[in-house]
Amino acid sequence: MNNLFNPDNFFWRWFGKLSDIFVLSILWILCCLPVLTIAPSCIALYDTIAHCVHGVEEHPYKRFFRTLKAELLRGIGITVLWGVICCILIMGYNFLYHMGENSQFAAIYSNVYLVTMLVPVAVFGWLIPIESRFTNSFVSLHKTAAAFAIVHLPTTALILALLAAAIVLIMFIPVLALLIPGLLVTFQSWFIEKIFKQYMPDTNQEDTNDDTAE
Repeated sequence: MNNLFNPDNFFWRWFGKLSDIFVLSILWILCCLPVLTIAPSCIALYDTIAHCVHGVEEHPYKRFFRTLKAELLRGIGITVLWGVICCILIMGYNFLYHMGENSQFAAIYSNVYLVTMLVPVAVFGWLIPIESRFTNSFVSLHKTAAAFAIVHLPTTALILALLAAAIVLIMFIPVLALLIPGLLVTFQSWFIEKIFKQYMPDTNQEDTNDDTAE
């Protein structure tokens, strides 16, 4: 009975993490409302979940706003760039879609075009985690995100599948939009962080080498 009410047992630890995910989802939604802050809000959400949900760091809400502030200017630049890309892609699809009403070839091509739109979505899906975990120039960030999307294609496909599943769930159960953003990033980051570990220096190995040198 005492173990049931122990805040360190499995149930209460994961209930606390689920509560954090819910609150972080709400914060993400609110911080995305100005539109220009979509990218920095996404970066802050990923960074917080990586460190405080998967990791052991405490005070997730403080970290969320600290990361949001640090990434604000650069993140707005990312939002503007990808907003323009998104508008161009949508305009291109609409053009082909309306042409498809009178041309069978255009209708087929519009469907092919729709599938190819998954490529920029995949790149953006890597761009946010990379920005939160590594230091890159603005151009290098996009090149790295594109490279990761190709090199780690199975994980890229999984990222897109989870995104699609989240969208479908929200369409059928709209209230889940209050929880899905944080859950989506939690599941995606579980796979992404495994990839990132291959590119991060082994701190323990470096410490061992330093001790040996001494």
